[in-house]
Amino acid sequence: MESSQKITVAGIIMPNNWDETGRIIGIALYTYDEEVYTVEHNKLLKELMNFMHQGVEIKGRIREHPAGSRSIAANTFVLLKERLDDN
Repeated sequence: MESSQKITVAGIIMPNNWDETGRIIGIALYTYDEEVYTVEHNKLLKELMNFMHQGVEIKGRIREHPAGSRSIAANTFVLLKERLDDN
């Protein structure tokens, strides 16, 4: 049984799935405390893929899967650099 909860997490967007030609088709958020969240396919996935290797803060629903992995369904996100520049 998988569980889910709403949360805000920050980290770096990295590729984590490729097609047979080497094109990136999936990404994950690697947090600063070494947790990994696969980003679920939704309307924000393609936009987040534009920020590979950059720091972001994602708000969304976390799912913990039976095998122990975690994923996040992103509702909103902010580039960390942009957030710092606003202050």
